[in-house]
Amino acid sequence: MGAGLTGAAAAWELAQHGFKVRVYEQADVVGGHVRTEWLRGIPYEPHGAHIFHTHDAEVWQLVSQLSDFVPYRHRVAIRIRSHELSWPLQRAELSQLDEWAEIQQELASLPPHPDSANFETYCRSLMGETLYGLCIRNYTRKQWGRDPETLSASVAANRVELRNDGYLDLFRDPYQGWPDRGYADLVEALLEPAEIQLGQQVTHEDIADLALPGEPVVITSALDDFFSLDLGPLDWRGVRLESQFISDAKLVQPAMVVNEPDVSVPWTRTIETKWALARLHDTKGTVVMREYPGAAAKHYPVPDTAGVNRALQTAYEAKLAAYSRNPLMPAGRLATYSYINMDQAVRQGLEAARHIVGAQSNLRDKA
Repeated sequence: MGAGLTGAAAAWELAQHGFKVRVYEQADVVGGHVRTEWLRGIPYEPHGAHIFHTHDAEVWQLVSQLSDFVPYRHRVAIRIRSHELSWPLQRAELSQLDEWAEIQQELASLPPHPDSANFETYCRSLMGETLYGLCIRNYTRKQWGRDPETLSASVAANRVELRNDGYLDLFRDPYQGWPDRGYADLVEALLEPAEIQLGQQVTHEDIADLALPGEPVVITSALDDFFSLDLGPLDWRGVRLESQFISDAKLVQPAMVVNEPDVSVPWTRTIETKWALARLHDTKGTVVMREYPGAAAKHYPVPDTAGVNRALQTAYEAKLAAYSRNPLMPAGRLATYSYINMDQAVRQGLEAARHIVGAQSNLRDKA
């Protein structure tokens, strides 16, 4: 259920083991949030920037086998007044800021390890009050629509850093790239062996009509949707992007993504996907997207400090496990209510499929 990256990976793996696979997708296109669109030959991403990076050699081999990936090392900038600094922040660049004297004093007195009580304590103890106020506090309030101390420190782990090594790429994974024809090309290749039904939303009430008793089902939709909000809605944060085609420019930003922490700027960041494809850099025409938070969409699960959302997700997972007519397996960001990277989404799809393969093999052995 779902023709995004996870569902497509599960479908591919099952087909390789001889299974007949049916995929149901509520949208009228496949790809989910990772789908790339094109305007006059220029790529843009209606659901935000997506960068494939991984240390998982098997996943990298699969995606690069099915779609032509070109080299791309992702860089992000952050705009602080008139300055455009690297993100993650590099200590060597901080002397440009008017607050450098205060920042130096605070950096010298940081604790040996970040305070993981919540997102705010983690960030403040990682970079000091001044940098936190300049770069993180207002950006977080815009992005999440809540005070930073109500978010779990897990939001910061592996995403907020203060570097001193001159390494400017956002990710350090050995395998990185961007599909030359966009992510829809990859998803469609993964789905090639499967039957696909578009424009059909599926809930738990539809399973009896779509699957025979005992047929395993991989669920990649949000579980509150799948169970028709039986236990109440999960808390999600969505974004809305406004795209502008600029015909007389080649590239207009210093990097694909520029973060905007200033509270007077209503968008959180701007994205210029064309940066991913070096072959287009010298051609005229580019698309710049402004990302606005607070849309009625399910892009990001909200890891609250109190754990309320995780408890509700766990209750929904228990309902899934209790469904006796068919084995139902959650996989992917939506179904597991987790903020995962694209390689992890593929990995979860593969592992869900392999669980099915193993279970069916055991049944045959017992028979």
